[in-house]
Amino acid sequence: MSASVVFDNAFDFEKVIGMEYQRMGFDVQLNSKQNEPGYDLLATKNGMTIAVQVKNYKNKLPISAVLKFRDFMETSDYKYGAIISATGFSVAALTAIRTQKLKNFQMGHFSSRQIVWDYMGNKQPLEPIEPTKPHYISIFTAKGGVGKTIVSAHLAGAFALSGYRVNIVDGDPEENLYGLTGDTAIVPNSRTGKNSKIEVLKIGGWNESLNSNESITIFDCSPAIERNKSRLFEKTESFIIPTSLSSPLDIGNNAEVLLRTIKQIREINKVADIFILLNKYNKPTAKELDRLRSVKYILSQHTDEKCIILDPEEVSIRESTILKKWGSEPDLAFKTIGGRCHPRDDFLRLSEYLLDNLTINQLRNNNNDTSERDNIIRCGKEKEPVTS
Repeated sequence: MSASVVFDNAFDFEKVIGMEYQRMGFDVQLNSKQNEPGYDLLATKNGMTIAVQVKNYKNKLPISAVLKFRDFMETSDYKYGAIISATGFSVAALTAIRTQKLKNFQMGHFSSRQIVWDYMGNKQPLEPIEPTKPHYISIFTAKGGVGKTIVSAHLAGAFALSGYRVNIVDGDPEENLYGLTGDTAIVPNSRTGKNSKIEVLKIGGWNESLNSNESITIFDCSPAIERNKSRLFEKTESFIIPTSLSSPLDIGNNAEVLLRTIKQIREINKVADIFILLNKYNKPTAKELDRLRSVKYILSQHTDEKCIILDPEEVSIRESTILKKWGSEPDLAFKTIGGRCHPRDDFLRLSEYLLDNLTINQLRNNNNDTSERDNIIRCGKEKEPVTS
């Protein structure tokens, strides 16, 4: 049985990977500039040079680290790149690269004293996900026009791309989502050329026993709390509240909308995690950053520790033209344009975060683990912010 090894010293791991490339016949040059973004070593053979980044993480390498190296390669002078992990890669990280079909990009992990390749120019199929117990994720804000339907459909699409069985329940009696997609949402897959399909159910068509075969159910909620099915709210493990920095009505007004949304959730479900997601996110202005700090402080005074504002630099949905135009055709906004698709990358980041959180909660329930999660801004007690 193969086993991954995490090294105590990251430089030791780099030297081991360098020796592995030498064993494969490459000349190896370690990067003398430690902690510099980009590559850790150069491997050259028959006139071909590969920029290699080595990651000694204890957990599977997340999508953010892989996309950062991908971005470096696209602006560097090196044609070939490889990223080697001590412990493998998250499903979202593999999906992001495989769906982009990068030809001169490799991903591998170190196991049983050798590099095991997870991706070599789109030659590996995406492994099916093993069945898990059903998970329920609800997208809810006590206000319309914040992007709940877009987030619901495309988060489901990210899970589907990653190999999960997923469906969407249109919980709004006005049936906005169902009106856009019908009973099937189409997920473009540039890697295989074959589209995936997600079943979309009207609220009256959802039945807990009949739909228990799906790994993940996404609930696109009505902004009117009384119009939602309380049983779905009760079963939800993760609530996502989409909002926007650009509109004071969304996140401003003393966070009134957010506080009202959280209160309504807690009246039905007192244990689920609540994640506030910044939608239509751009590089924020100083005024918008002040607004975010102010809202964080207000929420910290009136909410519990399971209410989390996601760090927008790690997990957010960037504003994009392709998302704005979604709805004019049934396909989700995952088509690659110029080799890139920001919505696909953003929703894969979100799906990875949610799955990591669900896993941590399961471990915590089993082991009474109270360790902190990474990459979040908690709504814990904060000092009152000083605005600029």
